[in-house]
Amino acid sequence: MASHGSPTQPAADGDGPKARRHLIPRWRVFTWVILAFNVIMLIWAIAGASTSESCKGLVGDELTICQAGRVGTGIGVGLIILLWGLGDIILGVVWLITRPHSRYCPVCGNKVRRGVMQCRDCGFDFG
Repeated sequence: MASHGSPTQPAADGDGPKARRHLIPRWRVFTWVILAFNVIMLIWAIAGASTSESCKGLVGDELTICQAGRVGTGIGVGLIILLWGLGDIILGVVWLITRPHSRYCPVCGNKVRRGVMQCRDCGFDFG
């Protein structure tokens, strides 16, 4: 990645003296909520789909009851997936509407308000 500008202006690739490296991404809290929702829904869908019993060797009413249970399992998993999709749409719209009022400087990692074109700590130019 190319650096920006003069020797007095730090490089934009995050290798400045105060550059912060994080193991866990610095996402917004609501992004973590969406991720947790998706993990929970995935676990719920897998658990719901795995509850279906095998109808092998059954006859008569037992076979009919078992097959009805399998159909019910399919309907239940379908409803879980429908709720998952609707929840993701709602959470996605809320995520898009609620954006942060600041951003992070790629050189020093400090918060810089939107609209400010230069980091006051390290002097990085956002322009």
